[in-house]
Amino acid sequence: MIGSITKGSSFSGCVEYALALKEKNKEARLLHSEGLLTDTPKDIVDGFECQRHLNSRVQHWCGHISLSYSPEDSARLSDEAMVKPALEYMEKMGIKNTQFIIVRHLDKEHPHCHIVYNRVDNDGRCVSDSFEYYRSNAICKELKLKYGLTFGENKDKVKVDRLKGRSKTRQEIYLAVQAAKRTAKDWTTFQRELAQKGISVRKKFRRNSTEVEGLSYTKDGRKFKASQIDRDGRCSYAIICKALERNKKRQSQPVASAPKQMQSQPKQEPGVIGKDIEAGADIAENLGNAIGGLFQVGPAYDPEEEAFIREMKRRQKRKRGRSL
Repeated sequence: MIGSITKGSSFSGCVEYALALKEKNKEARLLHSEGLLTDTPKDIVDGFECQRHLNSRVQHWCGHISLSYSPEDSARLSDEAMVKPALEYMEKMGIKNTQFIIVRHLDKEHPHCHIVYNRVDNDGRCVSDSFEYYRSNAICKELKLKYGLTFGENKDKVKVDRLKGRSKTRQEIYLAVQAAKRTAKDWTTFQRELAQKGISVRKKFRRNSTEVEGLSYTKDGRKFKASQIDRDGRCSYAIICKALERNKKRQSQPVASAPKQMQSQPKQEPGVIGKDIEAGADIAENLGNAIGGLFQVGPAYDPEEEAFIREMKRRQKRKRGRSL
């Protein structure tokens, strides 16, 4: 069970997608509704639109959640069995006292349903979205344990071609970050490897400081925080720093062992001195390349980031000068 949450300002588009009105090959069933007339899709949209005007301060009044289950749970997830955990999920998420519909889609091998709800509740208050990604993850785990549902497959094995929109972009970024973590030995290389796949990564600095407190990734115009890419922290700044340091140490090991290999070579006959010189030249060249990689000098890959760091250092120097 996985919950994917989005918000917007178009009930008509979201309801149209949930009910699969424009896709002839997609079958959808309306399983449950609350606070709405469900005779026609237009009645549903009109009901949503009428209530959202109770609070003009809410900018993204249309809430949408996709709840996906493992294909192994297909046989046991009848329509009724799918509605029960969905309602409990909403209750625990604080999505209550408001209008909503639950629609089941039958176009994928894994069972899933879509929840469209009004973020302006029946009393005109806004349904809170604070820490919703973290809360959703915890609630999904709780419900999987409660109902004995199958835990999903490893995120590295998720098939990208089955995803769409932000979910697909998020998975593409996740896979690219994991690949770059395995080979890059510094941030410049890490950023360049992601850039080759159309992904840019930015560091978020603590206010008036050069201390990094987070990362954000952007691809195809879609921006994600590191925690939105992977809630277990595998795309976070701290984890990536550890991976880069580990790669740097691993790549530097052959450099340290090279002199021992040279010392252990037995004496050669005079006729092979020329070959020894060539071999020594090759070793020296490899050492030079390795050392150059460890102590890379050159222009920064991210000029804006480097300019920010330089500016912060100048400010700190000026403050120290005034305090003397």
